[in-house]
Order: sequence, then C-alpha cells, then structure tokens
Amino acid sequence: MANAVLTTQIENRDGIQLVHVAGPLDSMTHDQFKELLDPMVNHPHVRIVLDCENLSYVNSKGLALLGRYQRITIQNLSFLGIAALNRRIVKTIELLGMSKLVKLYPTVEEAMKAAAVL
Repeated sequence: MANAVLTTQIENRDGIQLVHVAGPLDSMTHDQFKELLDPMVNHPHVRIVLDCENLSYVNSKGLALLGRYQRITIQNLSFLGIAALNRRIVKTIELLGMSKLVKLYPTVEEAMKAAAVL
C-alpha cells in the first residue's frame, strides 16, 4: 500500500456536492482527504454525498474522520451521505457501532435522493 493513491473528483449535481473517492483512506492519504472535505463540511446547509464505490480501504483514522464529519454536518444542519461502500468496510463500521452515527446508502442514487429532500 506504500504507493497507493487516493483520488477524488467533485461534481455538483443540483446543489449536491458529489465526491467520487477511489483508493485507500489510510495514514498516507488521510491529510489529503481531510484538506478536501474540511472546508466542505464546515459550511451550514451543505449537501455532500461520498461515492465510495472505488474506496478500497479505510483505516481507523479514516473511520474516525468520517464519524467526525457526520457529527459536524448534523450540527450545521447539513447532509453527509456515504454511498456504495464495499461490504468489508460496511462490516467494519457495523462492528464498531458506527452504523448508528454515519448515514450509509447502498447506492449513490439512494444517497442523492436522500440529500435532495434536505
């Protein structure tokens, strides 16, 4: 994983920030992900969907960051949906009891629909 790279692409769809994420979210890519998302989640009434279909791995630091972002968006009356995670990562989130905190959606389309009603 030493050479693994996290790539992101932001797309604005009807006022919803759709962030496509690919690669690992680990110690090497944590700061890059944080620099991208911090400014976004700190705005009130923002709607963000993370497309994680191509997210290959998330370590504990990355999971903690996702939980933190969920808390911030709730406080800011915003929306953060995490979509299309692979089953292994979802299982880890469930085992840690985080599934009650983070908003997980099986598909990007379902997350986008949920964000649209906010």
